[in-house]
Amino acid sequence: MYSPLQYDTGRPGRPRRLILTAAPPFLIPLVPLLVFAVFRDRLPDRTDVSGWVPDLAAGLRLWWSDAILPAGLAEVTWVAMFLHYGRWPELQRWVAACSLALGVSMASANGFAVAALIDAEGPVPRQPWATPAEIALTLLAAVAGWWLAGPVPPAPPAAGTPPEDVPVLPLTPGQRAVYAVSTWQRMPLLQGALCLVVAWFWAFYLSLPWQPATMAALLGVFLVLQARTRLRVDDRGVEVSLPWLGGLRRALSYDAVLFASARPRTSATGPGGLIGGSRGWGYVSGRGPVLALRLTDCREFLYSTRDAVAAAALVNGALTRARGAAGC
Repeated sequence: MYSPLQYDTGRPGRPRRLILTAAPPFLIPLVPLLVFAVFRDRLPDRTDVSGWVPDLAAGLRLWWSDAILPAGLAEVTWVAMFLHYGRWPELQRWVAACSLALGVSMASANGFAVAALIDAEGPVPRQPWATPAEIALTLLAAVAGWWLAGPVPPAPPAAGTPPEDVPVLPLTPGQRAVYAVSTWQRMPLLQGALCLVVAWFWAFYLSLPWQPATMAALLGVFLVLQARTRLRVDDRGVEVSLPWLGGLRRALSYDAVLFASARPRTSATGPGGLIGGSRGWGYVSGRGPVLALRLTDCREFLYSTRDAVAAAALVNGALTRARGAAGC
C-alpha cells in the first residue's frame, strides 16, 4: 500500500529555501553598519535615530551589540518556522519570501536613517521619500524571495482506490457530476477584525515604524476577504475560490488525493485558509459536517459543508473511476 510517510516532500530545494530564510536577518545590522563604517567621519558625534537604529554615540562596538538584537530575534523566529515546516516546501517558500521581505525592509529603514545623518549639523527629520522607498524595496524583496525559492516540487502521486469504509458515488466513464457550494466563515472575519484593530492602535498610539502596523492591516484585510468562500468538486479535482479577492482560487488535483471522507460536526477552528499550515489547509466553521481529503503529503484539506457526505462520495467516485479497481 502507498504510504506518504515514505517520502520527504520538502527535500528537493530545501537547502536553497533554508539559505533564503536564514540569510536576510543578517542584513538588518549589516546595511546600516556598512554606512556607519564608510561615513563614520562624516556622521555627528552624538545622535538618536528612531526605529531599529541604536544610538550612534555608543561607538562602533556597542552599536553592533545593540543592532544585532533584532537580527537575532528575526533569525531565531524564521529558522524555527522553517524547521517546523520541514516536510512542506509550499510553506517553506512562504517563510523564505517573508524573511527576505522583512530583512530588506528593516535593513533599508536603518540604512536610510543613518545615511540621512551624513554631514548633518543638527537633528535630521525623517525624509519624506524614506517610507515609499522602504515599501517598494519590501515588495521587491518579497517577489524576489518567492522567485528565488523556486517552484514547489510536486507531491508524490497517489495510487490505488479509496478504502471500502468511505462513501463512493459510482460514475460511468462518460458521466459528469459537479458539486458546488458557497459558505461564510466566521473565524477569518473575527481574526481579520482583530488584526485591523491592532493595526489601528499601532498606527495612532504607538511610536513604532510603519512595518508592524502595515503588516497587521494587510493580514487583517486578507483574513476578512476570506470570510466568504466557494467550493467546487468536479472530474478535474477540488477548487476553492475567494469571491471577495477577485476570484482568487486554489485547485487541488486528484493526483494529490488519497481519498475523501465526511466527518461529523466539529468544534475545530480551521486549518488556515488557502495557505494553511503543517496539518493542512481549508476552511472549517465548526457549525456542521466537514469534507476531509487525505493528501499524499500527509496533510489534509478540510471544508465545512452540510452535504459533506455527497461531496466526499463524488471525490471518491472520481478517484475510483480514474484509477480503476487495481487496489492499493
